[in-house]
Amino acid sequence: MTRRFPLPYDYFKALVALVLLLWLFLRLGAAAPKPPTLSVAVDPSGSVTFSGEAPPGREVRVRITPLDTPANPAEVASYADDRGQWLAGLALEPGPYRAQAVAAEVASDEVRFEVPAPAALSPLTLTAPEPTTTPLRLSGTAEPGAWVVVYADGRPVGRVRANDDGAWSLAVDLGSGAHNLIVAYEEAPDVTSDPVAAEVLAPPAPEPQTAVAEEQGAANEPVGRAYVVQEDDWLSKLAAEFLGDARRYHEIREATNAAAARDASFAIIEEDDLIYPGEKIWIPAP
Repeated sequence: MTRRFPLPYDYFKALVALVLLLWLFLRLGAAAPKPPTLSVAVDPSGSVTFSGEAPPGREVRVRITPLDTPANPAEVASYADDRGQWLAGLALEPGPYRAQAVAAEVASDEVRFEVPAPAALSPLTLTAPEPTTTPLRLSGTAEPGAWVVVYADGRPVGRVRANDDGAWSLAVDLGSGAHNLIVAYEEAPDVTSDPVAAEVLAPPAPEPQTAVAEEQGAANEPVGRAYVVQEDDWLSKLAAEFLGDARRYHEIREATNAAAARDASFAIIEEDDLIYPGEKIWIPAP
């Protein structure tokens, strides 16, 4: 029997077959890219963060579908960075959802999550003193760290921030007579306290003086106005507002200390120039 040796043509056919197999392998690999991954993190405020991995440079679209309402699905998009990581965020209403990330028409596994309802704010309370002259020292409780606004007869008269224990206090200057007071959250004005009635007494009438004493008093009476310190007040701010120059804050300190020497209801401002809500100070004329 004659032994047959492979011809060059046989080698050529084998090489073509190998190239075809390699091309088919690469084509199938390109047609089935790796699906993206998806992770979901929910913040109590309702903000949802979507993240994961995908081929670098690929656009990733996240489809979010509510499970308890017929609302249309929401969608948010991002791009994978050079490391193949992507990140996107969206604010959603409370409720259950399902989400799926899609990159190059390949979808990730479905992820289900729920956005919780926001925690209810602490009830507001408001306490007013017995009938007294202005200013009224009000107090109450609220959500710790929250800003509240005090309303008198439907108009705002002051705002204050509750401390870490949820307590707050504020001095308000009201005209004499009966007033209807409530307090509301600044960020949620529909959440209010129960209304509280307060009465401001008229200031006592000055004692009769002789004509000479009246003339001397008028001559010696300082020109300016009394002022009750509010939250977020400081001397340079008041100097800029009432005197037109923040550098004149020392005039308010000196005028207030002079007024305190005549009337104990005025505060005494120390050298550190600190003032506190509810204190009564004197603003000199510009």
